Amino acid sequence: MNQKFYDELKKIVSEEKIKVDEPMKSHTTFRVGGPAAFFVAPETKEEIKAIVECCKEQAMPYYIVGNGSNLLVSDKGYEGVIIQIFKAMNQITVDGEMITAQAGALLSAVASRALDAELTGFEFAAGIPGTLGGACVMNAGAYGGEMKDVLENVTVLTEDGEFVTLAKEKLELGYRTSVIAKKGYIVVEAEIRLKKGNPAEIKAYMDELREK
Repeated sequence: MNQKFYDELKKIVSEEKIKVDEPMKSHTTFRVGGPAAFFVAPETKEEIKAIVECCKEQAMPYYIVGNGSNLLVSDKGYEGVIIQIFKAMNQITVDGEMITAQAGALLSAVASRALDAELTGFEFAAGIPGTLGGACVMNAGAYGGEMKDVLENVTVLTEDGEFVTLAKEKLELGYRTSVIAKKGYIVVEAEIRLKKGNPAEIKAYMDELREK
């Protein structure tokens, strides 16, 4: 273990948030993958920024994951830092027709909150097994809907270490791509604009898509 790097990480996040030689099979939906040299689960965007800066200063490779869906990790593992943006950053708030959610929120959870708030437009994402952050990066879509249809803006950490909020028009959302993917940005939060709908119809459509 790189003790110096471990000590630097402990200055950023609490020790229980850092795992050494963590098997990635525990963090992917395929349930395969060897050990990550370091596995960190930050709780704030500031912690993400500090961890990334630490990795760059120490020339330590890093990779961002959410809930590990559609992620295939080698049995050899990863000789670097896995930064997991998932359960420690999954807050969702609703204000009128706007939903604000952290990057680690599951799409299914966002869809459930939308249903509770009688908001329609996010049903397509209810069955996609991923987080909001990953969905923004790749403009996830299914059943005729895409993230570009509902995103208002996305807050990212840039390669220069700055937090920037990008309006939908600046995201360059295309088929399974975005400016986020092209420039290596890290999603920390997104705002989604929906419309008021009939909760019974919303639930029926979500159930139909889930069945499919």
